[in-house]
Amino acid sequence: MTCYAQPTYYAQPYNITVDGFFFEDYEEYETKAAALRDSFGYPVEEFEIQYISGNDGELFDACSISQGSLHLWFEQIIDLDIEQQAALFYLCNNGHSLTEALQKIDDVCLSTCSLSDAASEFFDECYLQDLPSAISMYIDYDAFARDQELNGYMSEFCYVGKTYTCTNATEY
Repeated sequence: MTCYAQPTYYAQPYNITVDGFFFEDYEEYETKAAALRDSFGYPVEEFEIQYISGNDGELFDACSISQGSLHLWFEQIIDLDIEQQAALFYLCNNGHSLTEALQKIDDVCLSTCSLSDAASEFFDECYLQDLPSAISMYIDYDAFARDQELNGYMSEFCYVGKTYTCTNATEY
């Protein structure tokens, strides 16, 4: 049984004379942010958003969640399934903006295996049937996998302790 902790976030004001606050959802953030005042009675408007605890810190960091994108985190990202989260993680770590990555999330082809396994499976499906069986035992799958990675066709990465391979990496 997997235990999922309720995530905790912290809004750290850029105004150093004001203490920040912890929150667990967007409504709580909005309520506490609207009520926060500095020593002169002015509203505090700018915050650094920090991920304190929970299971999604790796994705939160990859998405570079800020005050401006916090609504996307709560409205779209936290409800994604693990495969969609892995795709989003991959896209954000490869230079895509959060908005762009969310639009492309369903276009990423992921295998939940190592680069070597994904490349071997690809080779077998595409090329093995055209080779005589006597030659098939001489195929260097590891070299083929390295070539796929070096040419940018496949890319291996880890997300929440699990290995994934993007099999259409040239598109991203």
